[in-house]
Amino acid sequence: MSQNEVLAELAEKIFGEKAKKIMILLSNHVEISDDEIAKELDMDQAELRKILNDLFEARLVKYRRARDENIGWYKYYWRITDEPLEVLLNDRKRLTLTILEKLLSLEEQAEIYVCPSCGARYSVVEAEDYGYTCPNCGEVLEPYDNSKRIRKIREAIQALKNYEPIASSGS
Repeated sequence: MSQNEVLAELAEKIFGEKAKKIMILLSNHVEISDDEIAKELDMDQAELRKILNDLFEARLVKYRRARDENIGWYKYYWRITDEPLEVLLNDRKRLTLTILEKLLSLEEQAEIYVCPSCGARYSVVEAEDYGYTCPNCGEVLEPYDNSKRIRKIREAIQALKNYEPIASSGS
């Protein structure tokens, strides 16, 4: 799989199918304006710009800004990032680990109550505020044993720590 294909797959997993289509289009051009992308993919300009900005924040794309001499507005030209794939994937791995470790900490410290009828989860403070009654359906809240959830988060953290996004090929 080429770097551009990996980036397109990553974009889809993070931002959805439209982001993948944008990445595939970008891979076929050195750079292309957002107006041209919108026309080629038949996308709404506002939605396209939001996805492009999300891709930029994730460091999957880069842009160049140039002033249109006729109207004086800036025009943006987009391209796929030139950062090494290994760096991007390792950064994404680090970010995911940070999020999972924060989630684990919250789960380990939290006392959770759940509605047996609708499945809504509440912290002990929220449960006290609602008088241990679900505000959605009126059922009595029950203590929730989150030990399975904690175990799954720990397993995910361990699997991610052991995972190497790109194995060195020695070339």
